[in-house]
Amino acid sequence: MKPAFILILACFSQYALPAQTLPAIGQWRDHLPMRSIVDLDNSSSKLIAASSFGYFTYDPVAQLYDVHTKARGLSEVKLRHLAKDPFSEKMLIVYENANIDLVEGDQIRNIPDILLSKIQGDKTINNVLWAGTDALLSSNLGIIAVNTQRKEIRDTYRPGANGADIKILQLALLNNILYAASSEGLKKASFQTSTLGDFRSWTLESIPGAVGMVDNILIWNDRLVARKGDSIFIKSNGAWSLLFVSSKPVTSINASGNGLYIGQSLQGKGTVVYFSDAGAQAQLIATPSISSPVACLKISQELWVGDKNNGLIKVSTTADVQFLPNAPYGIAFGSGVYANATVWAAAGTIGADGKGKLNKTGFFGLKDDKWQNFNSWSMPALDSLPDINVLAFDPTKQAVLAGSFGGGLLEVSKEGKPMVYKQGSFISPAMTDPTSFRVAGLAYDLDMNLWMANHGALQNLVVRKKDGSWKKFSIPFPHLGNAVSTIVVDDQNRKWIISPQGNGLFCFDDGGTIDQTNDDKWRYFRQGRGNGNLPSSNVLSVACDKNGFVWVGTDRGVAIIQCGDDLFNNTLCDATLPVVQQDNFAGLLLAEEMVNDIKVDGANRKWVASKNGVWLLSADGQKTIHRFTVSNSSLLSNEVFSIVIHQLTGEVFFFTANGICSFRGTATAAATEKKKPFVFPNPVPSGFSGTIAIRELPDNAWVRITELDGRLVHQSRSLGGQAIWNGKNYKGERVNSGIYLVYIADENNQQQVAAKIFFIQ
Repeated sequence: MKPAFILILACFSQYALPAQTLPAIGQWRDHLPMRSIVDLDNSSSKLIAASSFGYFTYDPVAQLYDVHTKARGLSEVKLRHLAKDPFSEKMLIVYENANIDLVEGDQIRNIPDILLSKIQGDKTINNVLWAGTDALLSSNLGIIAVNTQRKEIRDTYRPGANGADIKILQLALLNNILYAASSEGLKKASFQTSTLGDFRSWTLESIPGAVGMVDNILIWNDRLVARKGDSIFIKSNGAWSLLFVSSKPVTSINASGNGLYIGQSLQGKGTVVYFSDAGAQAQLIATPSISSPVACLKISQELWVGDKNNGLIKVSTTADVQFLPNAPYGIAFGSGVYANATVWAAAGTIGADGKGKLNKTGFFGLKDDKWQNFNSWSMPALDSLPDINVLAFDPTKQAVLAGSFGGGLLEVSKEGKPMVYKQGSFISPAMTDPTSFRVAGLAYDLDMNLWMANHGALQNLVVRKKDGSWKKFSIPFPHLGNAVSTIVVDDQNRKWIISPQGNGLFCFDDGGTIDQTNDDKWRYFRQGRGNGNLPSSNVLSVACDKNGFVWVGTDRGVAIIQCGDDLFNNTLCDATLPVVQQDNFAGLLLAEEMVNDIKVDGANRKWVASKNGVWLLSADGQKTIHRFTVSNSSLLSNEVFSIVIHQLTGEVFFFTANGICSFRGTATAAATEKKKPFVFPNPVPSGFSGTIAIRELPDNAWVRITELDGRLVHQSRSLGGQAIWNGKNYKGERVNSGIYLVYIADENNQQQVAAKIFFIQ
């Protein structure tokens, strides 16, 4: 059969989700990419697109999105399948670890039986078929029946030879016969629950030309359709025949409306083969917007495609349209920075072996609750800049700087124009590879000079001065691979430079004279007394707090450098290893933890990222205020790479192995000038039980809340620039309706009425 070819050339416009609402204090939200579709379904008025990180619905009439992720009640992050009951609004969500959620309206019920089962073998679930109130799961152990009314596993069927475990890939039910595409071929049995558990009730359905494993089985216009590899077979009038042989790898096959849709993909280019009927000629839907089709839906004469790489696409004869909620393009494996009221996140990283991963996802920025993505698809110049791992912001030019581990330095102007610095610039190639220009650290000093860690270069510390000229330095200590990465500048304009691969930490003071080297000072911190006394020479992070102390994170806990004027004296200055009391035992702070990042919030508290979750420590590190893990919070993964704090709102962003999530903290940066405090929510609505915040305060200000007659209701100090109140008086009672006065006293104890709070019962 010779197919007719339809070429649809598309332009790629995006419909973005309206800006997310800033979460209340103490609440979480996710920032997850939704472009990798794993399943596509629809309800009466909405499309339902499941991605690797959650699912979203889209209403084409109202043009509204609704995004559902772990922060909104889902049990896990990594979705594998979503299947809607065709006769109700129930949905079953299956995760990669075999955990299950049943969604009924706003209710999400977890069914963890398979996940928690101690049964041996591969529990992977490959597909879902709704059969009445049961959901039949195709798994690598056999068929698992879930009773969705009782929310429990009802039974397990093993149609394999002699009742052994068998890989079931998909199920179909036709004329009361249950068909199973399996590793042993196409199995069938009468759909009588009393006999399905007996392997002898199952027989092999013979398909000429399809011996062995069958990949898919489905119903199309009351006929069976089976896929084996790239061949599609159909059963009509009791006989099987070959319907179609694909010249490209088949990525999906599904029926929608009266049509059969076969997804194909080759070298990143996708197409869809469409049959309107078994006897009709095949049509080819080819459009640049399709990369790897997962499923197709025909709704009101419109074709919607779920794509593994490009999200939800409406295919048109004029121009395709991509529908994606506003989100970062991918996972942020690298570091991040807060600047210009924007949270910046880098997607690339450097491996522990000192090599890049050839990640071309670029970097992302969140401002005013809208994400902007910079990658090789949106900005072709980034195609030669893999592994963007570090970011900085130039407030003078309003430009973003991005360091690539191999491609040099990228500068994106305020107007969005890219400039790349590598060959022939101030960036030098690695000594071991003259084609690799590795930028692994960026930081502006107090005089607005840009310092760069030029990993692997002979002179691996570079500064581009404010006037545009530049200078290079050779670090005067031997260090493996000339490896340098993160640079942090302290309040005395000293540069702290991490040397990865177990080398340690350098401190450099140029004496305020970059071009004169005779006043330069260097210090090298490593493991062991007299060498800096770090708990390990494998330094992973460094941060400077509001007291001028330097916190160093290693793969074996934390050290604090608080030497003052003795910093460059090897004899007098060693790091201290803080000891904290835990129950009846005392131990080193975060001993044996890999401290990937440390960030300081407006109250001088320390947020610590590790492979085992997140800690919020008091300013002195002696008390744990929060301890977040996957099991006790909405943290997406216990492996956290980096932390960024939005200093204006107190929202703390965690870059994890499963995507970006954030938690609205209680501390913000202190106001640098006298401002009228901002209270929210205000007025406080009836029944509100959350936290009331008073923002834009001086650092460590006293806050007194009184009734109109002056009677004291609440008193506290601000955390940085923000004070919090639970809306209760000193007796623990919620205050009555009315107006309450907020008095602010600064460090000079000058008190003034700063705001009013209105309570509504």
